[in-house]
Amino acid sequence: MRYLTNLLRLQAIRRPFLRWALGLILVLTFAGVVMNSQFDGFLVLDAGKNVNTRAEKRGGNQLPAKMVENVVSLSVPDGFSPETLPGYLQANYSDISWLVTHNAMSNRAEGWWFPNQSYGITRQLNDGVRGLMLDVHMIDDQPFLWHGSSMLGKMPLESGLAEINLFLQRRSDAVITLILECYAPATEVQEAFKLSGLWDRVHQQESGSPWPRISDMIARDKRLVLFTDSGGGEWPGYHDVWQFCQETHYSVKQVADFSFQRNRGDESSSLLILNHFLTRPIAGLALAEKANATSVLKPRLEECEKVMKRFPNFVAVDFYECGDTPNLLFKFNRQQDETQQDER
Repeated sequence: MRYLTNLLRLQAIRRPFLRWALGLILVLTFAGVVMNSQFDGFLVLDAGKNVNTRAEKRGGNQLPAKMVENVVSLSVPDGFSPETLPGYLQANYSDISWLVTHNAMSNRAEGWWFPNQSYGITRQLNDGVRGLMLDVHMIDDQPFLWHGSSMLGKMPLESGLAEINLFLQRRSDAVITLILECYAPATEVQEAFKLSGLWDRVHQQESGSPWPRISDMIARDKRLVLFTDSGGGEWPGYHDVWQFCQETHYSVKQVADFSFQRNRGDESSSLLILNHFLTRPIAGLALAEKANATSVLKPRLEECEKVMKRFPNFVAVDFYECGDTPNLLFKFNRQQDETQQDER
């Protein structure tokens, strides 16, 4: 009798559990279909996700052979990279409007769920992106890149940094900025930078001092500028983002809500992060097409300095290939470059 009672209880528990599991499978399947349909017509070629851990890789600036092959195969012409600007070398770091990818690690090419980008970090850099917004969390005492939940996709921080280091090795005139939303101890982040090979390339900026010329950063090979929202100042080059930058609001659902109202950062901070992406409630190609449209982004770039009295140093977008974003930002920089050359 007791056995029968226990069996009935077990069946009573199993039924709602099976319904819940089936519902979850249906939701995830539907989400996968929606995600894939968003990218119909897009050619996705990128390096596979590098899942090396510290125990598996100690070489610092080395990547698996398969990944290196994929990275090399993605090499593309300069296109709209800032390095092709006539006055690039003479410009100060703060004189250039850098194309930044929001949640740069979260991308469809490497299988992340609900991504903010189509392609992985290396492809983004090859396409002219020079700033990466990255979320850092801890998993089993190791820093990882992930957003929202590690179940949606994750990557060891060290592996992501190794990709960046390899790009800087190949592109000796490039300067890259990282803006971290960090939930990991500063010491763990520092260790990842050392193991990845990026440590020696980190630029150190004194608060209140003018930003250096690009040519000087290249000559010293200090071509990685790093900002963090947590633990800034705990080691040289680990800059408190809100000590140096201010930003516009990032939680925007429709184009009409884009504004120049300052969100975080002190009004006296010299650099400006122009958040230019839509989230409703997640990112998507359709939203990026609206936000990145020339008719929306171009006037926002042009009006930014007039309204905020700040040059848009970092223009953060989702799905940067949507619209004419790289070309538009290149033209904006070229216009600024010509103005500065006339002033010189």
